[in-house]
Amino acid sequence: MRDNTFQNLLQAGGPAYGVWLSLPSPAAARQLARVGADFLVVDAEHGPMGAETMTAMVAAIADAGGCPVVRIAENTTENVKRALDAGASAVIGPMIDTAEEAAALVAAAKFPPVGRRSLGSAWAGLAFDTTLPGYFAEANTKTLAIAQIESAAGLSNVEAIAAVPGLDALFVGPVDLAVSLGLTPAPENPDLAGPLAKIRLAAARHHLPVGIYCSDSRAAIDRVQSGFQFVNVAADLPALLREVRWHVGQVRP
Repeated sequence: MRDNTFQNLLQAGGPAYGVWLSLPSPAAARQLARVGADFLVVDAEHGPMGAETMTAMVAAIADAGGCPVVRIAENTTENVKRALDAGASAVIGPMIDTAEEAAALVAAAKFPPVGRRSLGSAWAGLAFDTTLPGYFAEANTKTLAIAQIESAAGLSNVEAIAAVPGLDALFVGPVDLAVSLGLTPAPENPDLAGPLAKIRLAAARHHLPVGIYCSDSRAAIDRVQSGFQFVNVAADLPALLREVRWHVGQVRP
């Protein structure tokens, strides 16, 4: 079974730098998988895509040599199963507010005896260059279940969430976290410094890597320097809009 290079970086202490994909385009995903990022997040939560498009994007990323991560639409067994069956190297479960919700994520993401994931899709094995039996033998240790902390409740329960057996990492959604705390909804809001420190400390206590969404590469560098192990350096739609706006601006008076 092919290595999960994203996981390898996290186990080495990071950092891992990724690209965020919300455009429902397997063709774009395939090309962006070749830019040298350590992982690519297919955003099935806020991106306008269904299961078929998500599956095609994961396959395109894997075929191009990239490491596909899927943020599922909601923390349900069906969504976790679809993402991992598509061949995702990791799933990010959004809006994890309690240890029980984190445990449900792990149960859906791991085969028995760790969890209760069902076996049946050949797609996952193809993404990892192995057979279905080969995938089953190694998937529990080579695919990641990541809990996203993005609410006041999740922040309050982060210590218990981080302690859930089988959980592989934490990820922070800073905009929704700011909204939930009554702060200005901005990814790099300085008023989040205290809450982010609390999340990093909980992750460190339980030997979990922790990541966060960033608006750009400068923010990503700052977040890594503050102690985060994985970050996105760009997002497809904002990057596209910035580039096109600049070129249009060059020809307008």
